[in-house]
Amino acid sequence: MRIEDCKMEGNRLVLSLHRDGMVDARRFLIHFKPGEYTLTKAKKKRSLDANAKMWALCRDIGAAIGEPALNVYRRALEEGNVFQPLGMQIDALDRFKRAWEANGDGWFIKVMSQDSTTVFFRAYYGSSTFTAQEMSDLIDRLIQDAKSIGLETMSEREKSLLLEDWGKGK
Repeated sequence: MRIEDCKMEGNRLVLSLHRDGMVDARRFLIHFKPGEYTLTKAKKKRSLDANAKMWALCRDIGAAIGEPALNVYRRALEEGNVFQPLGMQIDALDRFKRAWEANGDGWFIKVMSQDSTTVFFRAYYGSSTFTAQEMSDLIDRLIQDAKSIGLETMSEREKSLLLEDWGKGK
């Protein structure tokens, strides 16, 4: 639902919705149960065109170098350094890894070091969580990789239009 305005009337919060959200509002009211709710500002959705182009670059690069697109994608993610550094007991790592990697193809871990009881690693985020700038950087890395092996890539204008859509939430 898109909230256009809100105000307080006594102890009531009154929300004014965009007309496109009325079906969702009715559904919410029909299924409403008293309790605690959390309202959060919606994040911009990523551009499917930018995501599709990113995967096309991964496939093209992979085909040219004889590697799966997933390997190309993960290598580009690793080079982008969008990760969470973590440490935990060694015996907890397998369970964490399964749960983390269940989030998607780009969610993986890389062990950096360990001692007798603790393992230290980087938990990489998939591009589905990326900001417009992080996605731009990822596509730039892939374009540079493609150019370095002689593949045709998109023009700066095409890239700019894709990332503009990403920023608008299309």
